[in-house]
Amino acid sequence: MIIFSARDNNIFREGNMNQGYSAKKGRAFCCSLSGLNLAFSRPARWASFFQFLGLFFLSLILIFSFFSQAKLLYASDPSAEPGFMPLHLPDREKLPSFSDSFFGPDLNPVSLSTQERLVCSPDSSFPFSLESGAKQSFQAQSSPDWPRLVPQIRQFIETSMKEMGVPGLALAVVHDQKIVLVEGFGFREVSQQIPVTPTTRFVLGSTTKAFTTLAMAMLVDEGKMSWDEPVRTYLPEFALKDEWATLRATPRDLVTHRTGLPRHDLVWSGASLSPEEIVRVLRFLEPSRDFRSAYQYNNLMFITAGVLVSRVAGLPWEDFLKQKIFLPLSMKNSGCTLSEYLSSAEYSLAYSRRGEKFEPIAFPSPEKKIMFGPRASGSVFSTAEDMVRWLLFQLNEGEIEGRRLISRARFREMHTPQIVRPASPEEAPEIEHPSYGLGWMIDAYRGHYRVHHGGSTMGFSSYVVLFPREKFGVAILSNLNSNLPAILCHYLSDLALNLPPVDWKKKLSSRAGTPPSPRTAPASEAKPVRPLTDYAGEYIHPAYGLIKIEVDGPKLVFIFREEKIELQPSGPDLFRPKEASFSRYPLRFISNNQGTITSVAIPLEPAVGEIIFVKIKKEN
Repeated sequence: MIIFSARDNNIFREGNMNQGYSAKKGRAFCCSLSGLNLAFSRPARWASFFQFLGLFFLSLILIFSFFSQAKLLYASDPSAEPGFMPLHLPDREKLPSFSDSFFGPDLNPVSLSTQERLVCSPDSSFPFSLESGAKQSFQAQSSPDWPRLVPQIRQFIETSMKEMGVPGLALAVVHDQKIVLVEGFGFREVSQQIPVTPTTRFVLGSTTKAFTTLAMAMLVDEGKMSWDEPVRTYLPEFALKDEWATLRATPRDLVTHRTGLPRHDLVWSGASLSPEEIVRVLRFLEPSRDFRSAYQYNNLMFITAGVLVSRVAGLPWEDFLKQKIFLPLSMKNSGCTLSEYLSSAEYSLAYSRRGEKFEPIAFPSPEKKIMFGPRASGSVFSTAEDMVRWLLFQLNEGEIEGRRLISRARFREMHTPQIVRPASPEEAPEIEHPSYGLGWMIDAYRGHYRVHHGGSTMGFSSYVVLFPREKFGVAILSNLNSNLPAILCHYLSDLALNLPPVDWKKKLSSRAGTPPSPRTAPASEAKPVRPLTDYAGEYIHPAYGLIKIEVDGPKLVFIFREEKIELQPSGPDLFRPKEASFSRYPLRFISNNQGTITSVAIPLEPAVGEIIFVKIKKEN
């Protein structure tokens, strides 16, 4: 019900009767008319509001219907969708859920072009086929024709060995739980022309690390240790310079290179320390990164892991590997110490190359405990024949010939990324997404999930590659330190995966070498600022050990780990080793306020500051 006052009605009439009304009456008329319009328009406004809502919901329905039709179109005909549609083959192992498995990421999708169409083929053993114009069968990647490829592989290896100057190597290749090739090439003893065979022993180097982590995983499986309990639970003496890392570092941290400690390799390489003694000197080494902040490859932590295995298992690391790994896998010619290696009837010497000649490298003496004895970071030796067993075991997820040595879930954890590794620019774009698992490197090799590790020690080099999805594996053992094992593994991987060839020789030989050391000043340009006898003496560091500086006639010499190296002046109280392998380690002598030499600083670990060796005072 709408009510008008008499005044409003009069004004309304006046507005109609008198066209020349005053400004005051005009304002009154306008206000009254606005009130009238508001009163009459309320029902119309509500009607407009509901009309708007109706149109809005109708639009939503139309839009939803349009996109639903588009989705159905793409689902029924992939060629209607622009670009490429990824398809995961149903015969490949599906990526497991986080709760029940640790299998690696799906790094190998198959792409269908816009011209191809996926259709159901219920009568086929493979449930899909492709249509691209005429019908064509879509099948899983065909297996390589190995009998046809083996002669080609042999020729490539022999040619590459000549080009790269490698005297001998052994090869093991398996595919689908079958042996493709196990063979020796070249010589294990050059001077006597003794050939390499499938039973020739080689020292593996860092491919040992996967054996160490397998031993740890077995102990985890048995409930004797945990990957994620502090190391001090098992090794109370374990300590790092970083107190937080000391308290929180776990076995998982040790074997994934994330404790914050850089390599510090000269602490152990050639040292007379035992593995247990090395654990006790870790506290004196400078970290270069925060705990768990970055991947930094570290052999010392794997040596520590070996001591941990011994402590938890109640028997030495090398005995655990023999009893729990080598014997069950029938790896009859594999072991962990140099004394075992040299006692065998068929082992290879290691070589370095001097021009066109091969020179044998002397094996460490028994006094160098960590190199001669067991070392969980790199002392395992094996043969091509034994490595076949190792490959088959790895590709069958911890089982061989019906016998399971470790649970599938625990095994898969070792092949699962734990920390990101820095990418190698020279390997891009073929190798991407690098990470590190438990004793294994993991990446995408040309789109395929790959697990691998290389090794190098005492002149030997090795490389082990696994493609778990394709059930393909390679192991290469060599008696000269070079890129050849990696090159051959890449070459064989391309053949196994039916990929276009890549010139890996050219690609990997282009790796940047060690940056040139600063220019060494000739003796005539720099003279000692004090008598050479002032520098002479013994200097010590609690982890790196003892060095000696002696005067030898007119020369100053530096003695470290049985190496005697001449020094030449390079500046005030600064000397540089003449030996090429040590030239990047200048010695800077430090004096006190009285001008007496008290210490010497040497940059033995590039990731941290100089290592300070304190001069030992002689008693009068």
